[in-house]
Amino acid sequence: MSFKASRYVPFMAGGRRIGWLQPELAARLASFPHVFSAGAERVNLLDAEGLTPVVEALAKEGFIPGWRNERYRIEDLFDIERAAARPFGLTTQAVHLNGVAGERMWLARRSATKQIDPGMLDNLVAGGIGSGFSVLETLIKEAWEEAGIPAELARKATAGGTIQVLREVPEGVQSEIVSIYDLELPEDWLPQNQDGEVSEFKLLAFSEVEREVLTFEAALVARDYLKRRPARAP
Repeated sequence: MSFKASRYVPFMAGGRRIGWLQPELAARLASFPHVFSAGAERVNLLDAEGLTPVVEALAKEGFIPGWRNERYRIEDLFDIERAAARPFGLTTQAVHLNGVAGERMWLARRSATKQIDPGMLDNLVAGGIGSGFSVLETLIKEAWEEAGIPAELARKATAGGTIQVLREVPEGVQSEIVSIYDLELPEDWLPQNQDGEVSEFKLLAFSEVEREVLTFEAALVARDYLKRRPARAP
């Protein structure tokens, strides 16, 4: 992961840093003095309730690409449009599922129309945790929408820990905590996408998964499972 704090302006709220801003965006926020106190060294959030109209204005100006009409909850402070998380360098939550069938793993190819990483291979199930949703609720919802996994089967997934991502991306900074789950699937089970966000599925031997090019987070999640999985009996 590549991240250099010196390239960014800290975004502060309540006396603590909650994000990272590219200097151009930090300078633009000085135009909203009722919402931010902005300087070269830091930007302080003064009015969380004023964020929504500012974010909408910034999206029209191109500072926030790929509007999603989804909301993220940030540190119990405020809700914000999902597309604004990376430009503001805010820490978000996500859940990824390793779908395993015997000695093979299911991967999903992201639709070409996805806002982020279009057409790339991903874990079988992966999704951001929206405002008002728990990790488990998100897992069950995304499992059905992305792979057609019924709730009763999704609930059998086991927690595998978390990973934290902090890296520079074209939109700004990706700061994300990913909850990892593993699910053993019947060998004759086939995934079926429900929401149009997956273009194909691949069932690969573990050795093949290691050679594939996955999204950044998916590669970490799959590698985490492969390190943890029980050794195969001789």
